[in-house]
Amino acid sequence: MATTVMIRCFLLAGLAVAFAKAQESSTVTAAATTNSTGTTLPSTPLPVPINTSSYTSIPVIDDPHLAGQHFRITAVEHSGYLDIKEDPDTGKLKFSGYLIDILEELAKPHRANFTYELTTPSGFGSLCNPRLTLNESYPTISDHPEAFHPRYRESPVCGESDVNDRPLSQYSTDMYWGIFYITAERLKVNKFTMPYSPPDSATMGMMGTATHIHSIHDLAASNKKHAVCAFSGTANFDLLQLTFPQLDIHGLDIVWMSFAGDYHAVMENGTCEILIDSYPLLKQRVLELYNDKKCLANGLPIGIIGEPLEYGPHAFAFGIRNDLPDSLVQTLNFWMEALMACFPQDPNGYCPNGEGSISHLFALHGGIGNECGYVQFPELDQGGLPVGAIVAIALIPVLLVVVVGMVYHMRQLKQQEKRMKKRFIQQLARNIDIGDSARQISAQKLSEAFQHIGGQEGLITKADLAKWMNDLHLDFLSEQDFNRLWDTMDMDGTGYVDPIEFIIFLNACEKEVKEVHEEWDPLPKTEKRKLAFLRLSNIKEHGEEEVKKMQRRHNRGRM
Repeated sequence: MATTVMIRCFLLAGLAVAFAKAQESSTVTAAATTNSTGTTLPSTPLPVPINTSSYTSIPVIDDPHLAGQHFRITAVEHSGYLDIKEDPDTGKLKFSGYLIDILEELAKPHRANFTYELTTPSGFGSLCNPRLTLNESYPTISDHPEAFHPRYRESPVCGESDVNDRPLSQYSTDMYWGIFYITAERLKVNKFTMPYSPPDSATMGMMGTATHIHSIHDLAASNKKHAVCAFSGTANFDLLQLTFPQLDIHGLDIVWMSFAGDYHAVMENGTCEILIDSYPLLKQRVLELYNDKKCLANGLPIGIIGEPLEYGPHAFAFGIRNDLPDSLVQTLNFWMEALMACFPQDPNGYCPNGEGSISHLFALHGGIGNECGYVQFPELDQGGLPVGAIVAIALIPVLLVVVVGMVYHMRQLKQQEKRMKKRFIQQLARNIDIGDSARQISAQKLSEAFQHIGGQEGLITKADLAKWMNDLHLDFLSEQDFNRLWDTMDMDGTGYVDPIEFIIFLNACEKEVKEVHEEWDPLPKTEKRKLAFLRLSNIKEHGEEEVKKMQRRHNRGRM
């Protein structure tokens, strides 16, 4: 009996092996089948049972965060991008500007979630000039009278030394924050975040009073000599000397310029007819000269000259100490990308209503480069009266009438522009504290004001603006002035104002912001209280209708 069972088992096993070989043979044969033209025909694979229990779905991963970690960050000043001011009463430093806005948005608890301490370049870094040292008289940084001196605040190499010097010391920090190019040399010694954008490209460009120049290449090939300047001790300066040896470039000390220099003065005194630096930074400087009423040097308007280089260092980013974990860089990159790419109109996105949008933050600070009326290719004097001048002489009586009319019209337009801008700023000041500069208004306040004017749709209509501007406590705004205001704000003529247009217009009201602040600051408390009824904080607490009732009761003397 046992023998019979064993024989049956061997037979069954043999049959199984034979069946398997037959299947293998048929599969090989099918794979080798060809048609009449000799083309190999694809075989039909046998159905293979799938074990679905071995498959998993893509995991749902929470947004990364840093769990409240604390970092020391060296902030390097660059006007308009990162400003550093000292409080005359307390001596404490106040950091502001586009890059500080980015830092504040990244650090928020619902985003990367970290805390930080800002400091200026210490002066003890290996690349600082002059470099401070500790000795028996000054054993610690706090003992040294020139530690963190203002002359170091605008020195990139001094700031990055505080992060990259080894061994770590009293002045070491975790990150450097400011206008820093990603360069091959820097990548050897520290990590970088992803580039922040805007600005989209930051290659070198030119500003100044020189005309009829297309580019730096054109400048280098020109037979005409120009007084050309660049900042010594920077990556740009070294690259310029290497790439354009025919240019006699005067090196400006970036530390001296940040502490005691004047960009207008070096152009007025003839030291620099042309300044070469990062293209977006030059645009910012032209805007600053315009705001300071220093648009002319030797009677010529200052502006952006030609086009930037097509190559060279082009991306700005924030530096991170090399020994810090990659997870820190990844988390910052995640949130930077989220805030650069988000759609403000998406209520469920990363920047609903523009709150935290990096493009919105930049719009308040950037310049365009032609604010001072610079013209790249003005008409050249040909040594005689042009035909146009001869015709003008013949038509002097007519031209005189036309010119007088145009001057009058332009003056009326200018007065109207000032009137409508001031009225807009007065209305805005009833909702939020504007301070003495539009740049000092936080992104959060601007976002709240924009939502208050236009509702929650992410846009302001003409009707929204008219309703908001209807205020009996402020000067009457005529229909003509209001229509001019709307046309100015609605830059692309779409019939609505988006957050970027709102911020750009506000940036153009810098003089009016200062004027309203100076007028309202000395007002009696009773007047200030009346004007402050429409603060957004009051509206949020009591509701708009109740606030209006409170205001009416106050006007009747019942409060």
